[in-house]
Amino acid sequence: MTKTAIDIMAENIELPEQCYETAKLRYEDLGAFLCDDENLSKYNPKIFPQGSFRLGTAIKPLDGKADYDLDLTCRLEKGLNTTNITQKDFKMLIGKSIDNYIQKRGIKENKEEKRRCWRINYQDNVGFHMDIVPGIPLQDKQLFIESMKRYGMDERYLNKLVDMAYNITDNKSNNYEQISANWNISNPEGYAKWFEEKMKMGVDFKVFNESRYEELPSFKRKTVLQRTVQVLKRHRDIMFKNKDNLKPVSMIITTLAAMAYNGEKNVEDSVINILTKMETLLNNKTSNTRVPNPTKPEEDFADKWKENPDLEKNFYAWIWQAKADLCNVKEASSLNAVFDKAQHKFGLILNESMFANTSSTMKFVSQQPQRIEVAEPPKSHRS
Repeated sequence: MTKTAIDIMAENIELPEQCYETAKLRYEDLGAFLCDDENLSKYNPKIFPQGSFRLGTAIKPLDGKADYDLDLTCRLEKGLNTTNITQKDFKMLIGKSIDNYIQKRGIKENKEEKRRCWRINYQDNVGFHMDIVPGIPLQDKQLFIESMKRYGMDERYLNKLVDMAYNITDNKSNNYEQISANWNISNPEGYAKWFEEKMKMGVDFKVFNESRYEELPSFKRKTVLQRTVQVLKRHRDIMFKNKDNLKPVSMIITTLAAMAYNGEKNVEDSVINILTKMETLLNNKTSNTRVPNPTKPEEDFADKWKENPDLEKNFYAWIWQAKADLCNVKEASSLNAVFDKAQHKFGLILNESMFANTSSTMKFVSQQPQRIEVAEPPKSHRS
Protein backbone atom coordinates (compact mmCIF):
# COMPACT_ATOMS: atom_id res chain seq x y z
CA MET A 1 0.00 0.00 0.00
CA THR A 2 1.30 3.42 -0.96
CA LYS A 3 2.08 5.60 2.04
CA THR A 4 0.84 9.15 2.12
CA ALA A 5 2.56 12.10 3.77
CA ILE A 6 0.17 11.81 6.72
CA ASP A 7 1.03 8.11 7.12
CA ILE A 8 4.70 9.06 7.34
CA MET A 9 3.93 11.79 9.87
CA ALA A 10 2.04 9.25 11.96
CA GLU A 11 5.04 6.92 11.99
CA ASN A 12 7.22 9.72 13.35
CA ILE A 13 4.80 10.53 16.16
CA GLU A 14 4.86 6.92 17.30
CA LEU A 15 6.35 6.25 20.72
CA PRO A 16 9.58 4.22 20.45
CA GLU A 17 8.99 0.53 21.10
CA GLN A 18 11.65 0.69 23.79
CA CYS A 19 9.37 2.94 25.85
CA TYR A 20 6.53 0.40 25.71
CA GLU A 21 8.95 -2.37 26.69
CA THR A 22 10.32 -0.29 29.55
CA ALA A 23 6.79 0.45 30.74
CA LYS A 24 5.94 -3.26 30.59
CA LEU A 25 9.00 -4.20 32.63
CA ARG A 26 8.12 -1.57 35.23
CA TYR A 27 4.51 -2.51 35.80
CA GLU A 28 5.38 -6.22 35.79
CA ASP A 29 8.06 -5.55 38.40
CA LEU A 30 5.58 -3.59 40.51
CA GLY A 31 3.00 -6.36 40.11
CA ALA A 32 5.45 -9.07 41.15
CA PHE A 33 6.52 -7.02 44.18
CA LEU A 34 2.96 -6.39 45.36
CA CYS A 35 2.05 -10.07 44.95
CA ASP A 36 4.88 -10.93 47.36
CA ASP A 37 4.43 -7.97 49.70
CA GLU A 38 3.21 -9.19 53.10
CA ASN A 39 0.84 -6.24 53.29
CA LEU A 40 -1.09 -7.17 50.11
CA SER A 41 -0.25 -10.71 49.02
CA LYS A 42 -3.26 -12.29 50.78
CA TYR A 43 -5.61 -10.13 48.70
CA ASN A 44 -4.27 -11.44 45.38
CA PRO A 45 -3.27 -8.11 43.77
CA LYS A 46 -3.35 -7.75 40.00
CA ILE A 47 -1.55 -4.96 38.12
CA PHE A 48 -2.46 -4.07 34.54
CA PRO A 49 -2.07 -1.03 32.26
CA GLN A 50 -4.82 1.27 31.13
CA GLY A 51 -5.05 4.42 29.03
CA SER A 52 -2.87 5.18 26.02
CA PHE A 53 -0.20 2.59 26.83
CA ARG A 54 -2.87 -0.11 26.94
CA LEU A 55 -4.48 1.13 23.72
CA GLY A 56 -1.20 1.60 21.86
CA THR A 57 -1.94 5.30 21.24
CA ALA A 58 0.79 6.91 23.37
CA ILE A 59 2.87 9.56 21.59
CA LYS A 60 6.23 11.21 22.06
CA PRO A 61 6.17 14.20 24.45
CA LEU A 62 6.71 17.57 22.79
CA ASP A 63 9.63 18.17 25.11
CA GLY A 64 12.14 15.35 24.71
CA LYS A 65 12.92 15.66 28.42
CA ALA A 66 9.29 15.31 29.55
CA ASP A 67 8.11 12.24 31.43
CA TYR A 68 5.80 9.60 30.00
CA ASP A 69 2.53 8.94 31.80
CA LEU A 70 1.85 5.27 32.52
CA ASP A 71 -1.61 4.58 33.97
CA LEU A 72 -2.09 1.35 35.90
CA THR A 73 -4.75 -0.38 37.95
CA CYS A 74 -3.90 -2.26 41.13
CA ARG A 75 -6.95 -4.43 41.76
CA LEU A 76 -7.23 -6.65 44.83
CA GLU A 77 -9.09 -9.74 43.66
CA LYS A 78 -10.24 -11.24 46.97
CA GLY A 79 -10.87 -10.58 50.64
CA LEU A 80 -12.08 -6.99 50.45
CA ASN A 81 -15.19 -5.25 49.17
CA THR A 82 -17.21 -2.11 49.74
CA THR A 83 -18.94 -3.59 52.80
CA ASN A 84 -15.80 -4.18 54.87
CA ILE A 85 -13.44 -1.29 54.09
CA THR A 86 -13.69 2.44 53.44
CA GLN A 87 -12.30 4.07 50.33
CA LYS A 88 -9.70 5.88 52.43
CA ASP A 89 -8.49 2.77 54.25
CA PHE A 90 -8.37 0.86 50.98
CA LYS A 91 -6.29 3.52 49.27
CA MET A 92 -3.94 3.77 52.26
CA LEU A 93 -3.53 -0.02 52.29
CA ILE A 94 -2.21 0.04 48.74
CA GLY A 95 -0.24 3.21 49.47
CA LYS A 96 1.67 1.45 52.23
CA SER A 97 2.80 -1.27 49.85
CA ILE A 98 3.80 1.33 47.29
CA ASP A 99 5.96 2.92 49.98
CA ASN A 100 7.63 -0.46 50.48
CA TYR A 101 8.22 -0.74 46.74
CA ILE A 102 9.74 2.75 46.51
CA GLN A 103 12.09 1.97 49.40
CA LYS A 104 13.17 -1.44 48.09
CA ARG A 105 13.76 -0.15 44.54
CA GLY A 106 15.71 2.90 45.70
CA ILE A 107 13.36 5.40 44.06
CA LYS A 108 14.33 8.86 45.26
CA GLU A 109 10.96 10.60 45.38
CA ASN A 110 8.13 9.68 47.73
CA LYS A 111 4.79 8.65 46.26
CA GLU A 112 2.41 11.46 45.40
CA GLU A 113 -1.30 11.32 46.17
CA LYS A 114 -3.76 12.21 43.42
CA ARG A 115 -7.54 12.26 43.58
CA ARG A 116 -8.01 8.65 42.43
CA CYS A 117 -4.50 7.24 42.38
CA TRP A 118 -0.98 7.14 43.76
CA ARG A 119 1.87 8.43 41.59
CA ILE A 120 5.41 7.05 41.47
CA ASN A 121 7.98 9.35 39.85
CA TYR A 122 10.93 7.59 38.24
CA GLN A 123 14.06 9.58 37.43
CA ASP A 124 16.41 7.60 35.22
CA ASN A 125 17.20 7.18 31.52
CA VAL A 126 13.48 6.91 30.65
CA GLY A 127 11.37 9.17 32.88
CA PHE A 128 7.92 7.92 33.86
CA HIS A 129 5.02 9.01 36.00
CA MET A 130 3.38 5.77 37.04
CA ASP A 131 -0.19 6.45 38.23
CA ILE A 132 -1.63 3.51 40.15
CA VAL A 133 -5.42 3.44 40.59
CA PRO A 134 -6.56 1.21 43.50
CA GLY A 135 -9.41 -1.08 42.47
CA ILE A 136 -11.76 -3.50 44.22
CA PRO A 137 -14.27 -6.01 42.75
CA LEU A 138 -17.82 -4.81 42.16
CA GLN A 139 -20.06 -5.69 45.07
CA ASP A 140 -23.31 -5.46 43.11
CA LYS A 141 -22.89 -6.42 39.46
CA GLN A 142 -26.63 -6.48 38.85
CA LEU A 143 -26.89 -2.80 39.75
CA PHE A 144 -24.24 -2.01 37.15
CA ILE A 145 -26.03 -4.16 34.55
CA GLU A 146 -29.30 -2.31 35.14
CA SER A 147 -27.48 1.01 34.78
CA MET A 148 -26.00 -0.10 31.46
CA LYS A 149 -29.39 -1.23 30.20
CA ARG A 150 -30.92 2.14 30.99
CA TYR A 151 -28.40 3.73 28.66
CA GLY A 152 -29.16 1.30 25.83
CA MET A 153 -26.03 -0.84 26.07
CA ASP A 154 -26.18 -3.87 23.77
CA GLU A 155 -27.09 -6.78 26.06
CA ARG A 156 -24.81 -9.13 24.11
CA TYR A 157 -21.81 -7.39 25.69
CA LEU A 158 -23.16 -6.69 29.15
CA ASN A 159 -21.87 -9.69 31.08
CA LYS A 160 -18.43 -9.50 29.53
CA LEU A 161 -18.13 -5.79 30.30
CA VAL A 162 -19.43 -6.17 33.84
CA ASP A 163 -16.82 -8.83 34.59
CA MET A 164 -14.10 -6.31 33.68
CA ALA A 165 -15.51 -3.43 35.76
CA TYR A 166 -14.49 -2.60 39.33
CA ASN A 167 -14.85 0.04 42.05
CA ILE A 168 -12.24 2.77 42.56
CA THR A 169 -11.54 5.32 45.27
CA ASP A 170 -12.06 9.07 45.06
CA ASN A 171 -10.78 11.27 47.89
CA LYS A 172 -13.28 13.99 46.92
CA SER A 173 -16.34 11.78 47.46
CA ASN A 174 -18.63 12.52 50.40
CA ASN A 175 -18.33 8.98 51.76
CA TYR A 176 -14.56 8.64 51.37
CA GLU A 177 -14.06 7.85 55.07
CA GLN A 178 -17.24 5.80 55.59
CA ILE A 179 -18.32 2.26 54.78
CA SER A 180 -20.58 2.70 51.76
CA ALA A 181 -21.56 0.82 48.61
CA ASN A 182 -21.42 4.11 46.71
CA TRP A 183 -17.97 3.91 45.11
CA ASN A 184 -17.09 5.09 41.62
CA ILE A 185 -16.98 2.40 38.93
CA SER A 186 -14.22 2.14 36.35
CA ASN A 187 -13.82 -0.16 33.36
CA PRO A 188 -10.61 0.62 31.44
CA GLU A 189 -10.15 -2.96 30.29
CA GLY A 190 -13.69 -3.02 28.91
CA TYR A 191 -12.94 0.25 27.11
CA ALA A 192 -9.76 -1.25 25.65
CA LYS A 193 -11.72 -4.24 24.32
CA TRP A 194 -14.27 -1.89 22.76
CA PHE A 195 -11.49 0.17 21.14
CA GLU A 196 -9.76 -2.96 19.86
CA GLU A 197 -12.93 -4.05 18.09
CA LYS A 198 -12.97 -0.69 16.30
CA MET A 199 -9.28 -1.10 15.40
CA LYS A 200 -9.97 -4.40 13.66
CA MET A 201 -12.33 -2.75 11.17
CA GLY A 202 -9.35 -1.49 9.16
CA VAL A 203 -7.26 -4.67 9.29
CA ASP A 204 -7.19 -6.83 6.15
CA PHE A 205 -7.20 -10.34 7.56
CA LYS A 206 -6.80 -11.75 4.06
CA VAL A 207 -3.17 -10.62 4.20
CA PHE A 208 -2.69 -10.53 7.99
CA ASN A 209 -2.97 -13.73 9.98
CA GLU A 210 -5.75 -13.10 12.51
CA SER A 211 -4.37 -15.41 15.18
CA ARG A 212 -0.99 -13.69 14.91
CA TYR A 213 -2.71 -10.30 15.16
CA GLU A 214 -4.51 -11.33 18.36
CA GLU A 215 -1.22 -12.49 19.91
CA LEU A 216 0.41 -9.09 19.45
CA PRO A 217 0.21 -6.50 22.24
CA SER A 218 -1.84 -3.49 21.16
CA PHE A 219 1.14 -1.20 20.64
CA LYS A 220 2.64 -3.58 18.05
CA ARG A 221 -0.50 -3.80 15.92
CA LYS A 222 -0.06 -0.24 14.58
CA THR A 223 -3.50 -0.07 13.03
CA VAL A 224 -4.88 2.88 11.09
CA LEU A 225 -7.17 3.87 13.97
CA GLN A 226 -4.32 3.90 16.49
CA ARG A 227 -2.15 6.08 14.28
CA THR A 228 -5.05 8.38 13.49
CA VAL A 229 -5.57 9.00 17.21
CA GLN A 230 -1.85 9.67 17.60
CA VAL A 231 -1.89 12.27 14.79
CA LEU A 232 -4.91 14.00 16.33
CA LYS A 233 -3.37 14.04 19.79
CA ARG A 234 -0.12 15.49 18.49
CA HIS A 235 -1.91 18.29 16.60
CA ARG A 236 -3.87 19.03 19.79
CA ASP A 237 -0.66 19.19 21.83
CA ILE A 238 0.94 21.67 19.43
CA MET A 239 -2.17 23.84 19.14
CA PHE A 240 -2.51 24.07 22.93
CA LYS A 241 1.16 24.16 23.80
CA ASN A 242 1.60 25.86 27.19
CA LYS A 243 -2.21 25.75 27.65
CA ASP A 244 -2.48 22.19 28.87
CA ASN A 245 -5.54 22.83 31.05
CA LEU A 246 -7.50 24.19 28.07
CA LYS A 247 -6.92 21.44 25.52
CA PRO A 248 -9.40 18.70 24.50
CA VAL A 249 -8.70 15.65 26.66
CA SER A 250 -7.39 12.46 25.09
CA MET A 251 -10.38 10.33 26.11
CA ILE A 252 -12.74 12.58 24.16
CA ILE A 253 -10.53 12.47 21.07
CA THR A 254 -9.98 8.71 21.31
CA THR A 255 -13.64 7.86 21.92
CA LEU A 256 -15.06 10.06 19.16
CA ALA A 257 -12.37 8.89 16.75
CA ALA A 258 -13.24 5.25 17.39
CA MET A 259 -16.95 5.99 17.00
CA ALA A 260 -16.36 7.80 13.70
CA TYR A 261 -13.87 5.33 12.25
CA ASN A 262 -15.24 3.49 9.24
CA GLY A 263 -12.49 1.00 8.45
CA GLU A 264 -10.37 3.30 6.28
CA LYS A 265 -7.13 1.66 5.13
CA ASN A 266 -4.79 4.63 5.48
CA VAL A 267 -4.36 7.41 8.01
CA GLU A 268 -4.99 10.17 5.48
CA ASP A 269 -8.50 8.97 4.67
CA SER A 270 -9.19 8.03 8.27
CA VAL A 271 -8.20 11.32 9.86
CA ILE A 272 -10.21 13.48 7.43
CA ASN A 273 -13.29 11.26 7.79
CA ILE A 274 -13.06 11.31 11.58
CA LEU A 275 -12.62 15.07 11.86
CA THR A 276 -15.61 15.53 9.54
CA LYS A 277 -17.83 13.31 11.72
CA MET A 278 -16.59 14.13 15.22
CA GLU A 279 -18.78 17.13 15.86
CA THR A 280 -21.93 15.24 14.82
CA LEU A 281 -21.27 12.49 17.36
CA LEU A 282 -21.56 14.77 20.39
CA ASN A 283 -24.77 14.41 22.34
CA ASN A 284 -26.81 17.61 22.33
CA LYS A 285 -26.44 20.13 25.13
CA THR A 286 -29.62 19.00 26.90
CA SER A 287 -28.18 15.51 27.43
CA ASN A 288 -26.62 14.54 30.75
CA THR A 289 -23.62 13.13 28.89
CA ARG A 290 -22.05 14.89 25.89
CA VAL A 291 -19.37 12.22 25.30
CA PRO A 292 -20.47 9.08 27.17
CA ASN A 293 -18.01 6.35 28.09
CA PRO A 294 -19.02 3.49 25.74
CA THR A 295 -18.51 0.94 28.53
CA LYS A 296 -20.10 3.04 31.29
CA PRO A 297 -22.54 5.38 29.55
CA GLU A 298 -23.52 7.45 32.59
CA GLU A 299 -19.89 8.66 32.78
CA ASP A 300 -19.30 11.76 30.67
CA PHE A 301 -15.78 12.29 29.37
CA ALA A 302 -16.81 15.91 28.72
CA ASP A 303 -18.15 16.56 32.23
CA LYS A 304 -15.80 19.54 32.71
CA TRP A 305 -17.45 21.36 29.81
CA LYS A 306 -20.33 22.27 32.12
CA GLU A 307 -17.94 23.93 34.56
CA ASN A 308 -15.86 25.63 31.88
CA PRO A 309 -17.66 26.38 28.57
CA ASP A 310 -14.35 27.46 27.02
CA LEU A 311 -13.34 23.79 26.91
CA GLU A 312 -16.18 23.04 24.50
CA LYS A 313 -15.34 26.08 22.37
CA ASN A 314 -11.72 24.94 22.26
CA PHE A 315 -12.82 21.49 21.15
CA TYR A 316 -14.70 22.90 18.16
CA ALA A 317 -11.83 25.25 17.33
CA TRP A 318 -9.38 22.36 17.43
CA ILE A 319 -11.52 20.20 15.09
CA TRP A 320 -11.71 22.98 12.47
CA GLN A 321 -8.02 23.83 12.69
CA ALA A 322 -6.91 20.18 12.62
CA LYS A 323 -8.99 19.52 9.52
CA ALA A 324 -7.58 22.61 7.80
CA ASP A 325 -3.98 21.71 8.64
CA LEU A 326 -4.33 18.07 7.60
CA CYS A 327 -6.05 19.05 4.36
CA ASN A 328 -3.10 21.35 3.67
CA VAL A 329 -0.75 18.38 4.12
CA LYS A 330 -2.92 16.18 1.92
CA GLU A 331 -3.13 18.82 -0.85
CA ALA A 332 0.50 19.96 -0.64
CA SER A 333 2.23 20.37 -4.02
CA SER A 334 5.77 19.72 -2.80
CA LEU A 335 7.71 17.95 -0.09
CA ASN A 336 8.88 21.31 1.21
CA ALA A 337 5.25 22.29 1.77
CA VAL A 338 4.71 19.05 3.71
CA PHE A 339 7.85 19.65 5.76
CA ASP A 340 6.72 23.17 6.64
CA LYS A 341 3.27 22.07 7.82
CA ALA A 342 4.67 19.05 9.67
CA GLN A 343 7.09 21.26 11.60
CA HIS A 344 4.76 24.11 12.50
CA LYS A 345 1.53 22.19 13.13
CA PHE A 346 2.84 18.82 14.36
CA GLY A 347 6.29 19.56 15.77
CA LEU A 348 7.93 17.10 13.36
CA ILE A 349 11.17 17.46 11.44
CA LEU A 350 10.79 15.39 8.28
CA ASN A 351 13.28 14.89 5.44
CA GLU A 352 13.37 13.41 1.96
CA SER A 353 14.89 10.12 3.09
CA MET A 354 11.66 9.29 4.95
CA PHE A 355 9.87 9.33 1.59
CA ALA A 356 12.56 7.48 -0.35
CA ASN A 357 10.95 4.04 -0.31
CA THR A 358 7.44 5.21 -1.04
CA SER A 359 5.67 6.56 -4.07
CA SER A 360 4.32 9.46 -2.00
CA THR A 361 6.19 12.00 -4.12
CA MET A 362 4.21 10.90 -7.18
CA LYS A 363 1.26 13.00 -6.07
CA PHE A 364 3.20 16.24 -5.92
CA VAL A 365 2.86 18.60 -8.87
CA SER A 366 4.48 21.89 -9.75
CA GLN A 367 1.72 24.31 -8.77
CA GLN A 368 1.70 26.05 -5.43
CA PRO A 369 -0.06 24.13 -2.64
CA GLN A 370 -3.71 24.83 -2.01
CA ARG A 371 -3.89 26.54 1.37
CA ILE A 372 -6.92 25.68 3.43
CA GLU A 373 -6.80 27.83 6.53
CA VAL A 374 -9.42 28.34 9.20
CA ALA A 375 -9.26 31.82 10.66
CA GLU A 376 -12.01 31.33 13.22
CA PRO A 377 -14.85 28.95 14.10
CA PRO A 378 -18.26 29.31 12.47
CA LYS A 379 -20.44 31.97 14.10
CA SER A 380 -22.77 29.37 15.64
CA HIS A 381 -20.00 28.28 18.02
CA ARG A 382 -18.47 31.63 18.91
CA SER A 383 -19.07 33.17 22.29
